[in-house]
Amino acid sequence: MQINFPHYKQTIQCDPPCRVDEACAAAGHPLDRVCAGKGTCGQCRVLVREKGLTLEVLGCQYPASDGMAILISDDGRERQILTQSVQTDPLDFDPPVTCYPMVIGALNFSGAPAFLASMDQILPISLGCSDELALHQWYDAIRACPAPIVNAIVQGDDLIGLSANDEPLEALGLAFDVGTTTIAGYLYDLVDGACLATASAQNGQTAFGGDVISRIQAASEGQMKPLRSALFATLGGLVRDLCRQTGREPEAIIHAVYAGNTTMLHFLTGRDPSALGRAPFVSAVQDPVDFNFPTEAGRHSSASPAFHPACRHHALPPLGGFVGSDTTALLAALPRKPGIRLVIDLGTNGEIALGDGQRYTVASTACGPALEGAGLTMGMRGTDGAIEAVTYPDGRFDCRVIGGGPALGLCGSGIVDAIAALLDAGILRPDGAFLSEDDLTGETGVPHPLANRFGHTADGVRCFTLLTPEENPGGPAIVLTQKDIRAVQLAKAAIQAATLCLMEASGYTPDAVPDLYLAGAFGNYIRVASAQKLGLIPAWPGTAVHPVGNGAGAGAVRCLLSQSEIARCEAIPGSTRHLALTETPSFNDHFIRCTRFEAF
Repeated sequence: MQINFPHYKQTIQCDPPCRVDEACAAAGHPLDRVCAGKGTCGQCRVLVREKGLTLEVLGCQYPASDGMAILISDDGRERQILTQSVQTDPLDFDPPVTCYPMVIGALNFSGAPAFLASMDQILPISLGCSDELALHQWYDAIRACPAPIVNAIVQGDDLIGLSANDEPLEALGLAFDVGTTTIAGYLYDLVDGACLATASAQNGQTAFGGDVISRIQAASEGQMKPLRSALFATLGGLVRDLCRQTGREPEAIIHAVYAGNTTMLHFLTGRDPSALGRAPFVSAVQDPVDFNFPTEAGRHSSASPAFHPACRHHALPPLGGFVGSDTTALLAALPRKPGIRLVIDLGTNGEIALGDGQRYTVASTACGPALEGAGLTMGMRGTDGAIEAVTYPDGRFDCRVIGGGPALGLCGSGIVDAIAALLDAGILRPDGAFLSEDDLTGETGVPHPLANRFGHTADGVRCFTLLTPEENPGGPAIVLTQKDIRAVQLAKAAIQAATLCLMEASGYTPDAVPDLYLAGAFGNYIRVASAQKLGLIPAWPGTAVHPVGNGAGAGAVRCLLSQSEIARCEAIPGSTRHLALTETPSFNDHFIRCTRFEAF
């Protein structure tokens, strides 16, 4: 079978059966196997692309397949679909939902109350059951079909499920970061806390529009059911992929925790998001919510995964307005250290928080999909063929392409770099306009060296050629239009204006903020210097910038693994103030001034 290593521009042949780590060793790129291939150390974790999906797997456990691409490289460029996250503080492993296996012979079958009392005597907790009817149903089922092991599913100290099995249940848990564009999923062992697999996929709702506003509009026009169906089809596909990676079954999943923006929380929990599309933009989801995973995902996929009957699907609480539980989870995941911190999560909707780690002021602002590469003339997601970095050394544009092949377009980090390079080249003014034809000629009449790269698109929009077909062998000319520049300009102005409003509302000055945490996939891959040059993020002296990756995913995982962590996370809304920018008089003034590409 054929195995590809795109970052090394290498293809090898392997005889099946062959694991991913064996293929890497055969190609001359051995993985770390500290545990000698037992699958316990996690050091051989790599990304692979298989059947159109990008998955993170344990190399020593996962079988290679014909046509698989193993996405490893010396500089780590393979991690373009972000499931990696901030290094967080240690936690106490004490899952909110867990499983206790018991030998059936140790239980009292003289009646349901005695049955529960005998479990209470065996287990290390004081066990109760809030659903008396369910207790009697479980008791009758187990009496009628005895098996050697009874698995008790417990939430806190409440019995929420019982099943008789031939062996102890492989209790598994899921954590999801449900984004507008991408959904990241994590599969954990709730017996020992081990991370078994991670994966991510494009949110199937993108067929209804690239931003939350378009999806709110679609829901208000009667598309709520297909929107929800598309979302759960994506989630169900991720569940199956995560289980397939590890050889587990969805029936072993007893808990799933979801973090997401406010609009996604409405779709998850079956609430109509229409009120988010009109003033005063009130969310119908304001607290933690347990919900049911639909039995059928609808026309978008087959039946949903068969979770354990007692599985709890739990959505974390939002912070207000369009600041969702992805921000709540992110704040819960950040290191607990003293000092004021500014937290910016860049995406189609930008969420910003400012506080001391105990109390925050938060706001959200619509950025549009430009910062994720969507909606641009040649924009694309951060996958093979996307320009992810641009520099302008020695009067030429140097572009780095994901996968190493010809460029097909620009992703979010690439567009930010490209605009910074145009500013460096002197052909883009700080007000966001390309140099005019007269400016390119100059007073001397000698054309600017880059003047011949300007032109117009078929619909008459002025554009600049970043790469000619000759400079991009096997690929098209890569162009940036004036419209593309304006889209990024508006997103940048929204983020900067919102940041300034939060600073004013909190009474902080830049010298009081030692740490800036930059979250999300886009925030993880952009070059800080380019983002600061544009004014997308602050360039304050003495403020350290920390890319934290998928902090929302990290927070959701912490809530999956620890009762104290979920309690801490769900207490954050009570100590958080939401600043509604639509009701903040200074926002519009700041926004107009912030449209210029310059550091702040």
